[in-house]
Amino acid sequence: MCPSGTFPDNPESPLAPVFQLTLRRPSLIEDTFRQLGAADHDYFQRELVVQFVEDMKLSLVNKRDFFLHVFEELLAPESEMFMYNDTKTLVWFPAKPRVEEKSYFLFGVLCGMALYNHNIVHLPFPLALFKKMVGVKPSLEDMREFDPVVGGSLRYLLEDYTDDDVEENLDMTFTVIWDDQKVELDPKETGKPVTSFNKKQFVDAYVNLAFNQSAEKVFEEFRRGFFKVCDRNVVELFQPEELRGVMVGKEDYDWDTLKQNTVYDGEYHARHPNIITFWEAFEELTDDQKKSFLLFLTGCDRAPILGMDKIQMKVAVLQNSTELHFPESLTCHFLLLLPIYPSKEMLLARLKEAVAHNRGFWKE
Repeated sequence: MCPSGTFPDNPESPLAPVFQLTLRRPSLIEDTFRQLGAADHDYFQRELVVQFVEDMKLSLVNKRDFFLHVFEELLAPESEMFMYNDTKTLVWFPAKPRVEEKSYFLFGVLCGMALYNHNIVHLPFPLALFKKMVGVKPSLEDMREFDPVVGGSLRYLLEDYTDDDVEENLDMTFTVIWDDQKVELDPKETGKPVTSFNKKQFVDAYVNLAFNQSAEKVFEEFRRGFFKVCDRNVVELFQPEELRGVMVGKEDYDWDTLKQNTVYDGEYHARHPNIITFWEAFEELTDDQKKSFLLFLTGCDRAPILGMDKIQMKVAVLQNSTELHFPESLTCHFLLLLPIYPSKEMLLARLKEAVAHNRGFWKE
C-alpha cells in the first residue's frame, strides 16, 4: 500500500479540477515543456487530462499514451539529457549538461505527475535515484548496478586486497574519468596514489563523484520539479525499493497470469492455431526476451506494482500482412497485432526480431 496523500483522493471525480495539456504528436517535448513552463505550479497537483491536436477526443488512453512517449523521447540518446552506462541499459544525470537546467526541472515535474496520476513509466535509472529522493546515501552497490565493471573493480579493491601495497600492485591514482571528463578525486593532490591505507577514501570519493558531486545542479533541479507535484514528507515514507516499485513497477513477473488475462479480437480465439503457436513460441523466449516483450507491448519492462493481472493484452490479426511482416503493438491499448505465420519457427524468429528492436507504436 502507498502512504495516503501521495495521489489525488478521487481521480475519477468529474468535479475535480484538472490540468490539461493540448499537444501535437510530432512536437511532443516542445509542446509539453512550453505548457508546463507557463503553467501555475499549483496546477501540477491536479488530475492530468491530455488532448492530442490530431485527435481532439479526450480519453484516459491519451494520458497513458502521453506518459509512454514523452518519457521515451526524453530518455532517448537524441535528447542529450542523460549519460548512459556502457551497456546502454541505465541512465544518469550528466556531469556536463548539453541542455538547459530548466529541462531537468520539467523532467522532475513529469516524473511527479506520472506518480500522482497512477502511471508507471519506463525510468531506466539505478536504485541510486530513488535512494536520493528519500534521503538515503548511494553506495558502492549502486555503482555496481550502474557500471558493473567499475563497481566490481572498486569492490575488489576494497574487499579482496588486504594490507598489501595497493599502489605497487595496481598503479592506481585518485585521477578518474567520469562522463568523459578527467576528475581529481582529491583536488589538493593531483595524481594522488591509491594505497591500502586510503583505498576506502578512494572508493567513497568515486561513488560520491558519480551519484552526487558530478550532477549536483541538474539533480537538484529534477528533485525540485518532482516535489512541486508530490508531497516530500509523504514520499520520504517510502523505502527506495518501494518508491521505484510505485513509479516504474516491479520485477515480479507472472507470465501465466498474462496469458490467462489475454483476450482475442476478430478471427483469433484461444484455440486458433496461430495463437497456440504464439504461446508455444513465447515459452521459448528467455527471461530477458519476455521482459523485452512486455516493454514492446506496454512501454514498460516491469510489472505493475499491483501485479500482472493489471495488464490485459488483446491480440488481433495484423491486417494486410504476410509471413514477411513482424508483429506490431499499440502500447497505449496493450494491443498485439500478430500476423499469421506458417510455422512456430518463423513466428518465433519474427517475434524475437520485433521485441529486440521494439517495433511498436510510433516506431516509424
